[in-house]
Amino acid sequence: MTSDFAQLKSFTIKFFNELGAKVLDSGDTLQVTSVPVKFQKFYGKNEPYTIGFDNSSISKEVVTSESYLLKTMRSYLENTGESVLQKLVYSLQADSLIKSNLILRNCSISKINNNLSHYPIVKFTFQTTYKYLNDEERLLRDVFIDKNLVISPDLNKFKLDSIKNKEFEINNLRDNYDLAKIKVKDLVSLRTSEIAKQLEELLAKESQRIKDHHSQQIKEIDNQISKAKQKNPTLDLAVYENQKKQFLSERDLQIANEEKKYALRINTKLLTTAVILCPIYNFEVFFKNLDVIRLVLISYEPLYNKFTFPLCDLCKKSLSEIILCNGNHLVCRECGAECEDCGEISCNQCLKQKCSVTNRKICKQCGATCMRCKTFKNKRFMIKDSLGRYNICRTCG
Repeated sequence: MTSDFAQLKSFTIKFFNELGAKVLDSGDTLQVTSVPVKFQKFYGKNEPYTIGFDNSSISKEVVTSESYLLKTMRSYLENTGESVLQKLVYSLQADSLIKSNLILRNCSISKINNNLSHYPIVKFTFQTTYKYLNDEERLLRDVFIDKNLVISPDLNKFKLDSIKNKEFEINNLRDNYDLAKIKVKDLVSLRTSEIAKQLEELLAKESQRIKDHHSQQIKEIDNQISKAKQKNPTLDLAVYENQKKQFLSERDLQIANEEKKYALRINTKLLTTAVILCPIYNFEVFFKNLDVIRLVLISYEPLYNKFTFPLCDLCKKSLSEIILCNGNHLVCRECGAECEDCGEISCNQCLKQKCSVTNRKICKQCGATCMRCKTFKNKRFMIKDSLGRYNICRTCG
């Protein structure tokens, strides 16, 4: 793929994506559908468009450096400012996501409820035109703003859908635009410095050529003056001096013209403002361990690949592994312990009491409090009262 071909193709894809159209890249051609009616009328042709990038292409529409479609796209950008609403679509497998981020130590996932919501970011697309040496260079730059911060998101993992309803509003749009202008100035300055350096080098060479040429002419006049003085010391040299002044004036004029020729003119304008709705997934995950089921809330933001981990019920530390105590608590390793009777994982909160008979720390599943003597004992030492409602120890029974 030639450099010109790649640039034209990239510009065309970006242009129609910015309009909210659907673009299918087939290699040498693009299939473009869902084009806004406004552009169809501006172009004078109805969609769909099959676009190629070579005059020999059998495509209905051709984009070359001199093609009508390219001129139309550029003219449309110059005269039209669009505001669009878009949505990022992300393919997600909730079960795989959770298992890849969490280690399940003593439990399994019994159920997942998924709630999808969206939050907005703003994308400002600017076009910068550089004009120099009878040439024109156009660059499109996107600036993304989220929560009053400039971001650089990777959108390759998303599908971008346009939304017809444009009634969505975002707060602080003016503040976001001001931030975007500052950022695009920085981006423009990088390319400006590159072009300016090239032009300065070319101008320096051309200016030096002009100076050398006129220096040689002045040198020749000085030689003529020297020879004339030898022949006639009283000769009036005003004519020679006027010639020198004329050459110097011509030199300065030519250099000034060259400076204009190598001048860089820059124009940056806002083309589109897009509010992009980004997905955030909120999961209700039910973890099961024996007869214990625990609900845990987890969220995931695909744009930042941000996974919100659950917290230990006791110390509130972020957890990368799920350990369920048999008292239905979510615990970390430091807060978890084994029941000295059943061996199941419990937690420090659930293992506070000891069996008054064995003096072992036992969990709530293994122990109970006698309703008569109020002592805590292993259930092996308990019986039910005559009505079968309360635990009483065998001593009291």
